Amino acid sequence: MATTHKPGEPVVKLLGKNYTVHVDTNTFELWFEGTHASIAPHELGNLAYAYTTDTGIYSVRKARVLKHGSDSLVAQVENTAGLIATVSIRLNEDYFSITLTPKHRDGGQEELYKIDFRTDALSPAYGLGDHGGFGDCIDVTGFSNDDFGNRNNEHRFISTFTIFPAHHFAQVLFSEKTKRVAITTTENRLGVTGVKAATVYYFFGDSKQIYRAYKSVRSTAGHPDLKPKFRFFQLGYEAFGSLGWNTYQSSVEADIDTYLEQGYPINWAVVGSGFWKGERRNPKEGATTSFGIWDDSAGGGRNDNLPDPRYPNPSAFKDFFKKRDISLLLGLRINFKGTEEYGGHYEETNDGGFVKEGMASGYFITDGKGNPETYRVNFPQGNVFLLDGQNPAAVDWYVSGADRWGVDGFKEDLMLRDGKKLNNDAKLNAVNEALMARDYLIMARNSAYSVAGDILRLEDTKYGFDQDRPLINGLNYAASGAPAVYLDIVAGKYLESPLTNDEKLYFVRNAMVAAVSPVMAMGYGPWHLNNPVYEKAVKKAALWHDTYAAYLYSEVLKGYHSGFPYAMTPLPIAFSSDSNTYRLAGKEHRQYSWMLGESLLATPLYGNDYASATKRDVYLPDGKWMDYESKEWFYGPVTLKDYEFPIDKIPIFVGGKGVLVKELENRYEVSVYPTSDRAFSYTFHFPDSETTTIIDKAFSKWESGQLLIVDKQTGVEKKLHLDDFNVPVTFSITPGHNYMLTLKTD
Repeated sequence: MATTHKPGEPVVKLLGKNYTVHVDTNTFELWFEGTHASIAPHELGNLAYAYTTDTGIYSVRKARVLKHGSDSLVAQVENTAGLIATVSIRLNEDYFSITLTPKHRDGGQEELYKIDFRTDALSPAYGLGDHGGFGDCIDVTGFSNDDFGNRNNEHRFISTFTIFPAHHFAQVLFSEKTKRVAITTTENRLGVTGVKAATVYYFFGDSKQIYRAYKSVRSTAGHPDLKPKFRFFQLGYEAFGSLGWNTYQSSVEADIDTYLEQGYPINWAVVGSGFWKGERRNPKEGATTSFGIWDDSAGGGRNDNLPDPRYPNPSAFKDFFKKRDISLLLGLRINFKGTEEYGGHYEETNDGGFVKEGMASGYFITDGKGNPETYRVNFPQGNVFLLDGQNPAAVDWYVSGADRWGVDGFKEDLMLRDGKKLNNDAKLNAVNEALMARDYLIMARNSAYSVAGDILRLEDTKYGFDQDRPLINGLNYAASGAPAVYLDIVAGKYLESPLTNDEKLYFVRNAMVAAVSPVMAMGYGPWHLNNPVYEKAVKKAALWHDTYAAYLYSEVLKGYHSGFPYAMTPLPIAFSSDSNTYRLAGKEHRQYSWMLGESLLATPLYGNDYASATKRDVYLPDGKWMDYESKEWFYGPVTLKDYEFPIDKIPIFVGGKGVLVKELENRYEVSVYPTSDRAFSYTFHFPDSETTTIIDKAFSKWESGQLLIVDKQTGVEKKLHLDDFNVPVTFSITPGHNYMLTLKTD
């Protein structure tokens, strides 16, 4: 490990349980040593700070320790520009924090600062939320952005969390304001601009230790995880994928009924737009915050070529979904149409009195002079006001307005063009948390650090877009601690019949990707494919996903409880010591693979070559793996060269613990595949999110013999003879009962 320290220089050692922090008390250089890693200081130093208005940022030139113990230290430091600051270091079991607080000039007004925390370069790296989704690989090495935050619609989930699994190390800096991030071959840096102080957190340990500690720190920092609900992990539907912006009651109902008639078990549906009052594309039309004002009466003189009204009977529309046991969600934003004097198109008939109520009560973000600040969004037209999510009264008022729609949940969909002007990445967290507290289903899109919703949907995809981006994006969501990933509607948006063969291949390959991800929703009807082979493949994908919805949800809940991204674990995190996994998921290799829970490896053939590729190299990490469809066995680590992926193949290998659970006619069936030659305990969480069943495999190696399955609650035994290892051991389980598997070999 290269450092600039000289023999005899005074160094303080702070001792954590699994790591040591070294502090040079003259230069305040820091370096860290964990069980499996040594993190060197940068040659320019670890800390740097300056006034926000300064063009440069300055490192520490001298330091004085004020006090320290075995697990903490406080020092006063001065940078090369003469600015003084206090630095506090505090150690916890699996992480430590560094807080830098600059000292304001005597008698001067309160200053704001930019502050950086830095180490020597580390690689590979994963995470960074949406910012980690637009490179050529899930490894974000090479990323640099000193204006890091929600600036446009592509970057809505904002997180500085970065994990370096090869180094057993991770980091995060919490701030809602402009961040400074560089994960390059020359430095590893997290910083922030426009603050009074800043804190960075560094984590040590294996991946599970790191995510467990990060979950705790994230919650303490005001970004708690929320418990997802089962419904979202069953098969869904979004009208936007089929009807675009121009939905109307009969078109949505016809779409849903066609899906049901064709055997698609739709369980939730989103109508994101068009349900509000007024002529479409007219600046005076309503919006999602025209709470409860449906387009249910004729407006006259419309020129949008849509039914007038579009939703003539909202009560019947909602009953339509209830009778089919489908949860209905509407699109919802926190922007309100500005009044005329503010450059907006507020119209009381279409918008109700909510804008004026919000203005009168001070529920909107202001300009500092008590006036509502105006912003630009993709919809509606004109200037808008934004709800002040930091005002609890405003949030309560907003939620009561949302209640007026009378539906089961919402797709949060703020499309803010003025992200830099607002400079608040957590603008939706409190609002969505309040809606979740009311038991709404919430599809989150804008969020900071944690997901204030049940699932996280990435920015829109469609035919003609970069088809590598969704998987790079989704895997870095998971690496950022948000594994309940929704990769967008099957086949994206804006498809029109007749489809070209290229579009059809995109449709089918995209469906297979969605099937083996945590969340899947249909849009454009597969019947438009006009190809029985393709239609059968899409339906097969949808039914596979719905069959294992309970398994997927259980893995999501494991992540909720532990912080670890079980539902979609990037291979570099699941197999952190295997360097073969580090850069496979990218445009060069297109080996987009992830652990889908503890027992499945997803290996979809996808990317910009979706239409031409029929084979792909597949890397299988250490362990025993069975191709889910062919039942062929493989032993990793191994690369399967030019592995065939017909368009109707479910791209899954069974491995890990090899335990799969599915719900069948109001009962639960578990299948245990002979993949693990270790004793283990597997916990299944039922869809009620509270009840569990634990399956203990008491033996190690699978061999021929008599298998005994014992219900620990009743003592009932089931005996099986093992001789065919291509067939899993299958038995029914009772919620709340635990089971023991023992083996007596022949």
